[in-house]
Amino acid sequence: MVIKSFKQYSGLPKEIYILAIQRFVNSLGGFVYAFLTLFLSKRLGLQENVIGTFMLICSLVGIPGSLISGHLVDKCNRKTILLVSRTLSAFIFIICGFLGNSITVVYLLIISSFISSFSGPASGAMTADLTTPENRKQSFSLLYLGMNVGLAFGFTIAGYLFENYTRWIFWGDGITSLLSLLLVVFYIKDTRPTKAQIKEINESDREGEKEEKGSVVTALVRRPFLLGFVIISSVIGFVYNQHGFIMPLHLEELFPDMGAKYFGNVMAINTMIVVVFTPIIMYCTRRIKPVVNVAIATLTYIVGFGMMGLINELWVFFVAVFIWTTGEIIATTNTGVYISNHSPVNHRGRFNSIIGMIQAAGRSFAPFFMGMFLVSHSNSQGWILTGFVAIIAFIMLYILFTTEKRHNENIDNVQELLSEKEAS
Repeated sequence: MVIKSFKQYSGLPKEIYILAIQRFVNSLGGFVYAFLTLFLSKRLGLQENVIGTFMLICSLVGIPGSLISGHLVDKCNRKTILLVSRTLSAFIFIICGFLGNSITVVYLLIISSFISSFSGPASGAMTADLTTPENRKQSFSLLYLGMNVGLAFGFTIAGYLFENYTRWIFWGDGITSLLSLLLVVFYIKDTRPTKAQIKEINESDREGEKEEKGSVVTALVRRPFLLGFVIISSVIGFVYNQHGFIMPLHLEELFPDMGAKYFGNVMAINTMIVVVFTPIIMYCTRRIKPVVNVAIATLTYIVGFGMMGLINELWVFFVAVFIWTTGEIIATTNTGVYISNHSPVNHRGRFNSIIGMIQAAGRSFAPFFMGMFLVSHSNSQGWILTGFVAIIAFIMLYILFTTEKRHNENIDNVQELLSEKEAS
């Protein structure tokens, strides 16, 4: 099974392999946002509700950037938008490293969030351009794997840098980002589909990806199940993002002198689990529908996050990370595949921006609402609330799956009746 699980990555477009290496290098120095909560609390002395508000602002400023980018991505050179956005963001990180524990860092990170938001629709559209429904799940899985191999090393390094060399959290992130972009500069061409490629998709059986003549809003409304799935994934994003907000605060509370290092170790284990188990898990779940896979992932969040609110022991964090990481593996790949398979070829940039905005709503409000909650409640109670929200998301997925299944069965029945009528 292990050999077969790795063979699934053979025969992919060469650009996907380049992008996987690019994500590895970039993630190798992905320090800033992983340790942002601890930087704001330990270095700048901000309270949980203030940190939550700041992180909400960082997310909200990305909304206009993402919407503008979505329109540009469908009209202009996607590669250029990606490179400019990530280069400027990297230079801001490097500047932050020279400012130390200054409040100015907060304002620069808000600017960086706006600029970096332009890269999301470009990256998502490029991945969809380079793949087909037949190899999309494997491609998304490989890109996710490349990112986490880098993070496996990056989190461990950052956990030790944070205590004594905090400036290198910013410098390391900026430098590795710039280095990774060189691969895109030299080895990736712009991927925006040509008229011939659009025509080919229109004449294929890729129903969800066929060109839409109407507006992006009309195209999205015509896909109610996709819209429902994205809204639910926003709720799941609220749940998942708590690992980067509550967990560092909780570990710092339980182990005041070792919290940052333990958080780095926990996140390093998270990425190691991803590296080791992603091929196997993706191979075992390859025949399961994306909605069902995401529901399975949500169950692991219920157990994994919920248990950290019941037992305040270090070993629980390491057991829990194994449980919810398996869910992360399943959810991340299947969510991207489902969205790409239902995005019109001429609206990929705008679909990625609008869908990304809806999904970001859950991730954005996660630290804000939880920060407000933790002002008068314990970290343990925060985990219990997280588990309860995950239960709600699971119920919503069940309703979506059963409704979509009935809808598809009705369509099949109608087509069967029409075929029988034509035959008679």
